[in-house]
Amino acid sequence: GLISDDLKHNSLQLYFARPLTKRGYLLGKANVIVFFLLLLTLVPGLVFIIFKLLFAGDFRFLASYPWLPLSVIGYSLFVTGFFCSYTLLFSSLSKNRRYVSILIFAVYLFSDILFGFFYENYKKPAFALLSLKANLQQVGSWFFRLKPAYAVPWYWSLLILLAFGIAASIVLNKKVRGVEVVK
Repeated sequence: GLISDDLKHNSLQLYFARPLTKRGYLLGKANVIVFFLLLLTLVPGLVFIIFKLLFAGDFRFLASYPWLPLSVIGYSLFVTGFFCSYTLLFSSLSKNRRYVSILIFAVYLFSDILFGFFYENYKKPAFALLSLKANLQQVGSWFFRLKPAYAVPWYWSLLILLAFGIAASIVLNKKVRGVEVVK
């Protein structure tokens, strides 16, 4: 984990001994995550659009779907923002990198398993709100002007994911504290 290593090795005191703010520290940690997430989300989406235009030989595809480039960019930024806060949150909860890595994947998978269990037994689409993956799909359906996979308004999923991001920022604000260095 990113922050977990700093907590484990008590590096925060070293970082904040220089003129580095808590915000600067978190932005530095987030930049690493953002780079790789955009590499996995934004780049393939834009490359797809470019190849589609090149192989089609004309702009009819783009004329039919003029919102597609902005949808790719918007959804990619949204997913990146969510997973960045998600990763930083769990990274700040423990000093053990392995535990943090397992926790990141376990929470994501458990939320989907929990949704699957309740959805299969009760057949209520509202249980999709328990799954991080389903919530991301619901929001993605709005970005790409598609019918949502579940009969739940997309904005409920958006609210849940934003609430998660707000909770992550509160926890990060409490866990990562500047250390005052006295000379």
